[in-house]
Amino acid sequence: MSLDQISNYVAIICLIIVAIATGVDTALSFYIKKAAELKKPVPQQVMTIDEIAKFVVSEAATLDVSGAEKKIRAVKALIDQANAEGKKVTEPVARGAVQHAYDQREANVSTAPADDEQPAQQIGFLDTGDDQNGSSQA
Repeated sequence: MSLDQISNYVAIICLIIVAIATGVDTALSFYIKKAAELKKPVPQQVMTIDEIAKFVVSEAATLDVSGAEKKIRAVKALIDQANAEGKKVTEPVARGAVQHAYDQREANVSTAPADDEQPAQQIGFLDTGDDQNGSSQA
């Protein structure tokens, strides 16, 4: 291959990359324009409701009320926060998101060992050659 052929291939590859990028940009621009015309929000962050649910469940866990009251307050807090951010959430979806966040939290808590549940570690092993005279040092 000569240097002229290599430069031609590189130029063709660059043109293909630019054409693909232009096509993707055009498709995204068209989608965003159509979404704006239909007043459909363009997704900015997929897991926003899930993230809010995790926060409200963590906050509700600190309350001194029954479990049912914690869930009611967490659902209300989730709906309020979602509405403040301009996201429409129905009550069944909010209840499901709170329950899912609670289930994940419980799964994480149950798999993490507590400080007092850590296995005791033995200290000070003596090999047979360490204590040759048979006496212990205190």
